[in-house]
Amino acid sequence: MLARWVEQLDNFGLKARAEADGPARGGVGRGVLHLARGGQQRGYTLRYGQKVPLSAVGSGDTDRAPFVLTTYVAAKTADAFRRAGIQYLDSAGNAWIEFFDVLIDVRGRPRPLMEARPGHVAGNLFSSGRAQVVFALLAWPQLWDASQRDLAQTAGVSVGQVNSTLKLLKQSGYTRTGTRPGQADLLDLWAAAFPSGLAHRITLARYAGSFRRKNLSSAAISGAAAVPDLVRSQSAVLYIDEFDPRMPVAYRWHSDGEPNITIRRRFWTEPSANARDRRTVAPWPLVYADLLASDDPRERAAAKEWRQRHVRSDQHA
Repeated sequence: MLARWVEQLDNFGLKARAEADGPARGGVGRGVLHLARGGQQRGYTLRYGQKVPLSAVGSGDTDRAPFVLTTYVAAKTADAFRRAGIQYLDSAGNAWIEFFDVLIDVRGRPRPLMEARPGHVAGNLFSSGRAQVVFALLAWPQLWDASQRDLAQTAGVSVGQVNSTLKLLKQSGYTRTGTRPGQADLLDLWAAAFPSGLAHRITLARYAGSFRRKNLSSAAISGAAAVPDLVRSQSAVLYIDEFDPRMPVAYRWHSDGEPNITIRRRFWTEPSANARDRRTVAPWPLVYADLLASDDPRERAAAKEWRQRHVRSDQHA
């Protein structure tokens, strides 16, 4: 684990060397960390482990500032570390490192999933199929209490895929009795994994052109086009059942130029209690993920507003 954190520091462009100092006490290892960049270098009193509370750090040696390497530094803990002058790096990539002309400040990356332990189901909770199950639970929280068959039908996966996903969710602290609509932690993890995972697999085509809602009643609209009250943009993501090669011709979309229209396969079937006549806007978690994945800062800002509309303020984020 210590070697992995050192590798993360190397990925920041720093030359890192960590030396352990005896066995861990109370789960917290002790040692020395040396960081260098160019001709600048600094030594730190090191504390490392899966959980490193503020009380375990101390003020360090008189000539060395304290540094923490740990699994995750929550926002409140990060604020406390900063106020105490404790620099840190966690497995999610959140970091505050400052010496001479070096400043690395990364915030807001979500808590990493728990690593599988013996007897636990192994696998990636956000692989394409499992991501579909998580999406269905986020979009329609009543499915936590539905049969696995009903959840599988909504998510567009097999019952076996649902079963393994629910086991992984339980291992990660998400259960039927957990926080309901919108589970903020789970939403943010799912949305972060969406662009390179599920979205990549279901993308059918990308085009440049003008977007018009007219005659697109069969598509579920997502991205900026779904929230015109939050952001003005020609960007659109369309989820469809089958791709018709005549569509780009009919709408005068073309494949050259910077694409602003993305066509993806609709993978879900709305629960019968929620189904409407071909809703024109995609379920809210998809809209959030598509906005968040945009390179346009206006759309990412709209994602935050959209999230606030659907995630209760009293939920843990």
